[in-house]
Amino acid sequence: MRALQNFTCLRSGLKASWFCLFSFFFSLVPLSAVAQSQSTSDLLTYYMHARTRQIAADSARGGQLTLEYRPLAFLDTKAFLISSKLEEMSWNALMASLPEPLETFTVSSVRLISKLEAVAYDQLFVEVDWAFVGSSSRSPADTMKTADIRGRLEFHFGSPTKTLAESGYPDSLRREDIVQFEYWFLVNGTIPVIILDVNGPWDRGIVLAAEMKFRTKLDNIKSAIMEQLISKPDRKQFIDYYYNFDQRSWYVTGFDGATFFNKRIQRPNLSMGRPSTSYLSDRNTDK
Repeated sequence: MRALQNFTCLRSGLKASWFCLFSFFFSLVPLSAVAQSQSTSDLLTYYMHARTRQIAADSARGGQLTLEYRPLAFLDTKAFLISSKLEEMSWNALMASLPEPLETFTVSSVRLISKLEAVAYDQLFVEVDWAFVGSSSRSPADTMKTADIRGRLEFHFGSPTKTLAESGYPDSLRREDIVQFEYWFLVNGTIPVIILDVNGPWDRGIVLAAEMKFRTKLDNIKSAIMEQLISKPDRKQFIDYYYNFDQRSWYVTGFDGATFFNKRIQRPNLSMGRPSTSYLSDRNTDK
């Protein structure tokens, strides 16, 4: 009769009740065992076995309570938007902490100082502390014949500011002190710049000099001036004296409109100024 009551108790759903478990435990324990003296350890062991069997029975009957499988679903959060906003705020703070960008140097104007103007600008160009850049690359401007560059300079800017005729006889000078011709410019209205031929028309390239405080801008200035000569390769006739240091000899050199020429001559009379352009007419007549 007691077993039947316990079974009814289990069926009623009060499985977690201590009363049901304890009643069920006594239903499984033989009366003879109860009648005998039992230790606390034995009673606890019986109880644990009974509880384990009860849990197993409940699990077997409760299969219908198992949830069906469903795919994972991501939570709809604002984490991505928040992260993007934080990155934007961080970037804006970084940009705000940086100094203002330096103004990029550009050549806006190039004005030649002519031979007649040289006297007025002599003090400015003589007293300047110069920085130089030579023909150290494989660019067209640095690999072009110096005579060709001179012809293009004549077309774009006119005759040089100074030549050997104005500089005087270079016989007693060192090789590095001999300047065959000079073009003086004012770049952007105030920056003194010189283009020099230091090795003569047989060499390649030219040397460009600018005021020392613009030494980091030398390549910019050189590129701006020489780009004009390369993009528009027109040439103009010219004739000039050239002193060859190694031969210790003089030449008349130039461009007659068709070819470049070099003719060895006796030591010229520089007091008469630059060579006459009539030589060019004679050459064209001979042709």
